[in-house]
Amino acid sequence: MTDVNAPEAPGKEKDKQDLEVRVFAPRSTEPKTFQWSRHLSVGAAADEAAAAFGYAGGTPTLAKGDDVLDRDKQLVAAGVRDKDDLELVDTGGGV
Repeated sequence: MTDVNAPEAPGKEKDKQDLEVRVFAPRSTEPKTFQWSRHLSVGAAADEAAAAFGYAGGTPTLAKGDDVLDRDKQLVAAGVRDKDDLELVDTGGGV
């Protein structure tokens, strides 16, 4: 994961295989921006986002609109596209 809010290294460009997305979390007023490989699993991305927001425990996943994404699918297979806004949710009912 690359935290795109951090100062960018000189000459570092986004790879064509990367997605830049904003993730919103229930207990945070500000979203965080992430840069992930489009082939990363939804579960791994959700785990990274949950850690970045300070959540521990549960089974986090991501939602796009009203659709909760399958943790076992790659981001691209789950329909995540560059510049999407996603929400951090817990498969047990909330984070």
